[in-house]
Amino acid sequence: MTHPSNQHAAANCWSLRRAWAALRDANTSDDGDAGTIRSWRPGTGGHGSGHGDPLAEAVVAGLTSSTRHARTVDTIRDNVDQARWLATSALRHTGMPVGPALAALTGVIDDLDPATAHEVARYLDRADTAARRALHLGDDHLPLPGNPRCPACGVRMLRARRSNPDTTAWPVICAAGCRCTGNTCGCGMPVKARNVDHIWQAAWARATLDLNTADMEEAGL
Repeated sequence: MTHPSNQHAAANCWSLRRAWAALRDANTSDDGDAGTIRSWRPGTGGHGSGHGDPLAEAVVAGLTSSTRHARTVDTIRDNVDQARWLATSALRHTGMPVGPALAALTGVIDDLDPATAHEVARYLDRADTAARRALHLGDDHLPLPGNPRCPACGVRMLRARRSNPDTTAWPVICAAGCRCTGNTCGCGMPVKARNVDHIWQAAWARATLDLNTADMEEAGL
């Protein structure tokens, strides 16, 4: 079964891929909104992102035209590069796929050991947070219909992470931030992982929570 740390890494990677797409769209939008991210254009300088992603290159070039957001660009670039470096190091015997960094990471996250996946998830979350903050874009959390209680902490803040285009693969998290206590935890995660934020696969939500068919379809589960 997939370790929770790998699930978090995958969810963060998909969320960042959505944020990259939003940055691209904002960077190429021509709405005359001077001074915001929407009005910026890809520049012609040679300051690359370091991981061969055409989308990232265009976004970075446009964002770096504003000194105000240079730190944001550096944060995104550095964290994505660090995540890829960690994955590449962990997969030294099998190798990392070539191509855009986030697409490559998406394809290998399930193959990472939990410790590496935990660190990859952390770096991707930092990059995603920076990208979304630059766009004033909220997270990808979708409240579950009926507002059911978390089986671990009892708080009614269960959310589906909805960035993956495959809605049947949307994981469920507790947005209250409760963490697994290990083998004695009553969270119901198939793999118990001490001090890891709770996360469940969509199949768990369908089988465990008191959601009817219409509710599950509404939530994409």
